[in-house]
Amino acid sequence: MRVRQTEYCSTSPPDEFTKLKIHQAEHLGKLLDPALTLDEHLLAAQRTGRIHALVGVDLLWIIEAYSMYQQELQRLLTSGLQERELVTNIVSRRILVELQGQVSGYRRIEMLLAQALTQIEELIQTTANFADLVRGAMAAIGGVDGEISSFFARVDAYGELQVEDSCGAAGHSYHRAMMSGSAPKISISPEKPEGQGPGGRAWRSGRIVVSDAWTIEAATQPWRAVGEVLGFRSGAAVPLTDEDGHTIALLSLYSGWPGCFSTMHMGRFLVDVQRALSHAVRRRSGAPVLPLQDRQTYRRMLAEGRVVMLYQPIINLHDGSLQKVEALARLVGDDGVLVPPSHFFPAFGTDELLRLLQLGLEQCCADCEWLEQRGISPIFAVNFPAEGIGDPRYEEAVFYALKGAVLGPSRLQIEILESRERSLRDEQQRTGFQRLRDAGIRVVQDDLGSGYSSLLRLDQYGFDEIKIDQGLIRGALRRPRRALEFILYLTRMAHAFGMPFTVEGLENPGMIEAAAILGADLGQGYGIARPMPATEIVSWHQGFCYQVDTFHPVTALGALSAYLLWDMQRSTGYSANGPDAAQLINRNRMDHFVKLRGLQDSELGQLLGSHLAEVGAMELEQRDMVVSLLTGLWFEENSHPGA
Repeated sequence: MRVRQTEYCSTSPPDEFTKLKIHQAEHLGKLLDPALTLDEHLLAAQRTGRIHALVGVDLLWIIEAYSMYQQELQRLLTSGLQERELVTNIVSRRILVELQGQVSGYRRIEMLLAQALTQIEELIQTTANFADLVRGAMAAIGGVDGEISSFFARVDAYGELQVEDSCGAAGHSYHRAMMSGSAPKISISPEKPEGQGPGGRAWRSGRIVVSDAWTIEAATQPWRAVGEVLGFRSGAAVPLTDEDGHTIALLSLYSGWPGCFSTMHMGRFLVDVQRALSHAVRRRSGAPVLPLQDRQTYRRMLAEGRVVMLYQPIINLHDGSLQKVEALARLVGDDGVLVPPSHFFPAFGTDELLRLLQLGLEQCCADCEWLEQRGISPIFAVNFPAEGIGDPRYEEAVFYALKGAVLGPSRLQIEILESRERSLRDEQQRTGFQRLRDAGIRVVQDDLGSGYSSLLRLDQYGFDEIKIDQGLIRGALRRPRRALEFILYLTRMAHAFGMPFTVEGLENPGMIEAAAILGADLGQGYGIARPMPATEIVSWHQGFCYQVDTFHPVTALGALSAYLLWDMQRSTGYSANGPDAAQLINRNRMDHFVKLRGLQDSELGQLLGSHLAEVGAMELEQRDMVVSLLTGLWFEENSHPGA
């Protein structure tokens, strides 16, 4: 049989064409083997059909070639008429079986590609986090026939392309070669030789770049030595883009067959994958870039059970009593150093998060019993991924851990940190949410204010408490008024829903005092206590002294909080009969602060003295001046030499 050499060689090197002809000759020889069984023949034909489909041999060429082969056999047969007819019939039947098997092989490739695309689209709709999406997409692509290996990469904060996941034995080996220096890392820079390969060109152009003859193309020269050992004979670089066509991620694929990515069905598959994954990665653009070697290290630590829990006290802002401890997971590194969640969370999918929850609850139960024996009985607040709500495995982990433990449901509180990729929305999650609450476990909305959907959830779910996103508080040293207004209005909203309100990120006495004056119920932050092992909570508890008197502020931020409250009450609740009790309280707070600091004759003291007694509304310019002066005092309180 012959293949149309001109078409095939246009995308493949001559040696590949020679290899294909040798394979075909060997395969055709089997048609005349008297010992060939039907099952053996079908399997061999299906495999050959898959190879032809992968390297781009048109099915019509195959049919034409076998027709010519049959005619040539008939011409060459020189035996008697009866024997010739017998042999011809046998060969004809085998050629029909051959064509049936090869067509099946072609359809097999098309089916696998359609199946992989369906799996990827389902992942996009159902996957709860970025790690699962990427890992699942790599597995789906790796399930396609053709000895395909691939990796997924994004650019880090330093402009370096980082491989975050890979599939296929060759893909893993290729990544290790790049990390060890045996092969250069792929670059997106046009100034570097490593940026001139398919990956770099695809990243910059936003278009798919295919290498039909990977082993002989000049652009692949830096990686050729390693690629040849791994069996790479063709490749494709698929850029995933944002709405403006700018590349945000790169999908690189490699096959053991030449021309694999130029076939019609594979080309269509790449375009469909590019479209689907571009949209999915775009929606999850906030996911941190985490190199594959780090992902693998963190997953290994978790698998080995190297998890410890630290606890950060949460106090009642009215009297300073210890109310809760938030359990915070850490991984123990190979050097014994604790790894924070911000580092390892991006590496974890739902299975890893479940294992983390199981190990964390196990330690919480043991530490709760230890503290109970020493007279300390706080509530334990445990972080719970939003994707775990409605997942029976997560609920089972919670109930299993609490069975027979001192840490009963009434002492456990789960804090649901909204997934940046998916929020609580389906009926299964609603039902799971309610099962936890029915068991007596309090459920807290964590990081209120981190996004629109977190506010929307308050209207959809019966949370027991609310915590403000500490990112809104961290700016207090730069924009104190903005931070205090967040606390003020979110506290009022939480109380309108009938829920206690916790402020995270209280890192100094001013923030603690301000949160208490603005009406927050609970406080947490470095200004109160840092996360610590359970064994240190006893000594912290004995030595902690709460010195906030909300009626007598001693910090500029406390005074600013009182002023913001007074100003809000004055603009919304003033009556003709004069200031109400709440206004008087805040006026007295500011009077106390002015006298404490000896500011009666200062610009701030005079401004407050005249306007706190006024019946009419204060001019906007004057109000801004009061805020500016108190802010200036706050900056002075928190200034450091050399800052």
